[in-house]
Amino acid sequence: MKGPYSALWCLLATAFAIFFVASAFGEMSLGGVKLQSAGIYDELSYRQSVEVAEAVDTCAIADTLRIEEPKFIVDTLPQRILFVGDSMLESLSPRVAAYAKHNGHVLNTVIWYGSTTKSWGTSQKMAEYIAQYNPTFIIVSLGGNEMFVRDIKKRHLEPLKNILSQIGNIPYQWIAPPNWKPDTGINELLAENIPADRLFVSKDLKIARTSDKIHPTRTAACGWFDIIAEWMAQNQSYRIKLEKPDYQTAKPNTLVALPVPTN
Repeated sequence: MKGPYSALWCLLATAFAIFFVASAFGEMSLGGVKLQSAGIYDELSYRQSVEVAEAVDTCAIADTLRIEEPKFIVDTLPQRILFVGDSMLESLSPRVAAYAKHNGHVLNTVIWYGSTTKSWGTSQKMAEYIAQYNPTFIIVSLGGNEMFVRDIKKRHLEPLKNILSQIGNIPYQWIAPPNWKPDTGINELLAENIPADRLFVSKDLKIARTSDKIHPTRTAACGWFDIIAEWMAQNQSYRIKLEKPDYQTAKPNTLVALPVPTN
């Protein structure tokens, strides 16, 4: 037989259970009467929100203290520079040699008279001179003999790609031709296939010319490369030491001159 107080104890247990559920999970109703939360769940939510906010603030502080890596590399070590191109190198090379000497670099110059992206790109000369001199940086000056080639984008695209393929991962700077007349697409071809930070566009420069009205004078070539060197120091993603020398010209460590290509 059950005790006289068993019904009372059952009623109290039921009431306690309802109170606990209401406290933990918010507002409930019983028989049309709303039971108000005691805030146990609210307190837990509050603590969690504070912890999240503190974590966010900590990340924000970390972001303000984080130092971004530079988007370019400055290599201050002496370089082995390979300078290749057409007859523009006759006036450019002495100035480049002055920069090389002043900054502790070695300069090997290869002038291929009358050469184009096609003559370089349909041969393995670039790869041969890379193997011979093992350059850490390459400067190319090509395009002056292609100013008026028709359908140049179609005809010289693959040779240009071959040149770039031979250069591979070696850092380089391409110097586009200094136009003396509007071209038929060589500058567009170069711009469409060479990264912007590796292509110096010369077509709008006002340069004093020799009697042929094409090649820059020696003094003008010095100023031309001064502009290029300054541009490289500000725009190249891979930057070498190019402090301006206090003398105008010097001799490259080696100079190779090739005759006009037959093709």
